[in-house]
Amino acid sequence: MAGNQLAHLPNKRLGQHFLRDTAILSHIIEISELSDSDRVLEIGAGDGTLTRALLETGALVTAVEIDRKILPKLRSLAKIEPRLSLIEGDAMKIDHFDLPTPMKVISNLPYQIASGIIANLCTRPDWFPLMVLMVQREVGMRLSAGPGGKDYGTLSLWAGHRYTIEIKRIVPPGAFSPPPKVESALILMEARPSPRVEVPDEEIYFSLIRAAFAMRRKTILNNLRSWMHPGGGRIDWLQVLETAGIETRRRAETLGAEEFAQIARLIPS
Repeated sequence: MAGNQLAHLPNKRLGQHFLRDTAILSHIIEISELSDSDRVLEIGAGDGTLTRALLETGALVTAVEIDRKILPKLRSLAKIEPRLSLIEGDAMKIDHFDLPTPMKVISNLPYQIASGIIANLCTRPDWFPLMVLMVQREVGMRLSAGPGGKDYGTLSLWAGHRYTIEIKRIVPPGAFSPPPKVESALILMEARPSPRVEVPDEEIYFSLIRAAFAMRRKTILNNLRSWMHPGGGRIDWLQVLETAGIETRRRAETLGAEEFAQIARLIPS
């Protein structure tokens, strides 16, 4: 694999850290369970190390890359690999939902865009049923967190609404070139057969979650009192929380998805 890598100096501005550990690369391919019938979306192809490993499985790969200095070499790779399609541009600006689907998303994500990309893609689990992603450890902890800790928050509930999320391994800085200043996490996200909780209006459900976490040190009651209902109108939050069986002095980080759903079911659409 080392002899096939595309020589390129990483761009710090783009958050490029190229994976060099072949054991971790093999682990990514293993848990992705790829076959020649799969379509893969790779965001941030970088120097092509992961791209080549994906192509070796026989899968059809769509790789996204913005770095103009590395694009010529990726274009050359695409010319000799008919199963590789290259999208040149900003992954945050392209329409992921205009791609042929379903696709597995397998990527070593640039740190700066990881949370935004994941938040965007996880709205369509039918289009992206499986994601194997390398992210900053902090992001991995936030995605997989349960109630009761500092990592748990809106991202945990948003992504966990439609996906199960598991950290497969913590990856040390030395696995990359150049080494990042922090550890990374390899995460597996698998689409749930149905959303984790049922609510009458998901917009209201997530709006109240964002409000509940607006000031983490405040109680759920105080945060929700500042929330503006999308449809207008006043809400008696003392009554709502009492009916839902939620102690008003609790903080948002102690509430699970079902408890937030209980509150949402009591809010008029």
